[in-house]
Amino acid sequence: MSSEIRTRAQRLSVSLCMCENCSKKFESEAKFDTFPLEIRQDIFLRLPIKSLIRCTAVRKSWRSVIKNPSFIRTHLRGTRNSNEQNDTQPLLIHGLAKKAFSFDDIYSEDEIQELYSLHYDNPAFDEHRKVGVPTGGLANPCFRVVGTCNGLVCLVDDLGSYTNTYILSNPSIRKSVALPGPNVTYCTHGGYEASVGFGFDAMTNDYKVVRLVTLLDEHPRHAPCQTVVEVFSLATGSWSILPDVAPQFQMDARTPQAFVNGALHWHAKRQKEDDFYYFILIFDVGRGLFRETMVPESLKCDTRLTLQLSVSGDGESIALFSMYSGYFCADPFVDIWVMNEYCIHESWTKLIRLHPHGVRHEFLSLSSLLPKALCFRKSSEVVVSKRSDIYSCSRHTSCLGRELFSVDLGSQQFKSLGICGYSYYTAHSYQESLVLLDMDNAVCY
Repeated sequence: MSSEIRTRAQRLSVSLCMCENCSKKFESEAKFDTFPLEIRQDIFLRLPIKSLIRCTAVRKSWRSVIKNPSFIRTHLRGTRNSNEQNDTQPLLIHGLAKKAFSFDDIYSEDEIQELYSLHYDNPAFDEHRKVGVPTGGLANPCFRVVGTCNGLVCLVDDLGSYTNTYILSNPSIRKSVALPGPNVTYCTHGGYEASVGFGFDAMTNDYKVVRLVTLLDEHPRHAPCQTVVEVFSLATGSWSILPDVAPQFQMDARTPQAFVNGALHWHAKRQKEDDFYYFILIFDVGRGLFRETMVPESLKCDTRLTLQLSVSGDGESIALFSMYSGYFCADPFVDIWVMNEYCIHESWTKLIRLHPHGVRHEFLSLSSLLPKALCFRKSSEVVVSKRSDIYSCSRHTSCLGRELFSVDLGSQQFKSLGICGYSYYTAHSYQESLVLLDMDNAVCY
């Protein structure tokens, strides 16, 4: 393949997307079609997603190339490599206004304010763009972001009630798939608590949603609650209940997950004699098997301790945020740990301890000033939310709002990321892609 031919084809591909003169555009299209398929595919792979979407409406032959599953996978790999080289990997920020995340007033008549935006994970934290998600047919007024994977965002409306709306959305191409109702619901099994995970099965090229459902009403008095594991496969479009493979554990509802190395991770606890201890529950998405690893040995099960797992900065292992707090806690703090060698519990290393940060007001507890860690950045800084100063946030005057900061773990310096006014945030690494473009049951929104 000569460089001259490639250069000519690249110029033609640009003209296809930008030319406003119909006759010239038709001429460019005709010339482009004279190139061998290999060259046309190579040029398509260099185009941004918006241009590719426009190209699918030009000719059937182009659409068949771009919607081919193999092309979609290759384009994803190229985008990932480009982001790594050019420092343009985005983070998806989801923010909810104060009342939207209070379980007691989730149905309040007050207007719910939400934020979905992509920001480049670079020193400037530039906003890439706002993104939209499907909004129709919700039992609750807002979604919770379970996780992201290869451009897909897993959304569930499980804040505050027994609801079963699950959606896989691709904001890059504005397409989504609504999942069928799961097998385990309040109507079928009574009260339950569910934690959800979302990941990619590289063995079968399939995206899967995993529910860990602890049944509260179907166990003898004083006996451990039964946990049912069901998995949704995007390839089959259905849920399946796994056999009795889940180990005995206890987990809070809506426990955050971390997907890394082909496996989902949640923190859980288990009773041992008259006490409880924490551990990390791991589910291999491809093999459908559970295993476990230990949390740092210094962590003890305490009602004042809140844990959250995350992916490490290099994306190769897991990190753990442990918050020790409470209204009457005299010395609240947040510890940030990282497992240097994946699944080697002896490699847990505490990187930093954060203390309350900001201006304290008379009606606020010391714990309310603790930063809440959300995720690692590629720079190994950590994104945190903390209570905004009453005068510092121009978006809302309420001192109950929170603001996003990036913390340098070496200097312990807080740098504002310019996002404030929401009481609840999540942050997930995101990868723009064409995933779902080839699915007939994916709908536009």
